[in-house]
Amino acid sequence: MSILEREMLQNMASAVDAMTNEPEDVCGEMQAESQLQDVLFSEFVTSVCYWSAVLLLAIAGAGLAYWRLTHPAAAAELVNDPFGITTPPWLIVPLPPIGVAASLGHAAWCAVRGQRVWRMLATAAGLIGVMGLTTLLGIR
Repeated sequence: MSILEREMLQNMASAVDAMTNEPEDVCGEMQAESQLQDVLFSEFVTSVCYWSAVLLLAIAGAGLAYWRLTHPAAAAELVNDPFGITTPPWLIVPLPPIGVAASLGHAAWCAVRGQRVWRMLATAAGLIGVMGLTTLLGIR
């Protein structure tokens, strides 16, 4: 065997060793990622995120409902549509706050029973977004 062949065999052996060590590193990375996912999606962290979302949406909804109640000029105007039908404001103005309260109440009730209904939180967030946008833009 020549020196060149020996060097080639040593290079091939080191390449094989490197290839056999690589899956251990990949497995270690996958295990670390799996452990991180287990922590992030654990029952405790999910529960804390859910109740935090319920609390923040309740605070935002209550703030917007308070704003609507303390500014009666917005409720005094009639809600009209292009066809000339006049809808009384007492029928339209309280609908979004009632919807927010109902969806948050349903989400909290389901969470107390052990279920998390994220779509109810999304509904409350959408209604709060509509209330906030109409308040910001001054649309009634």
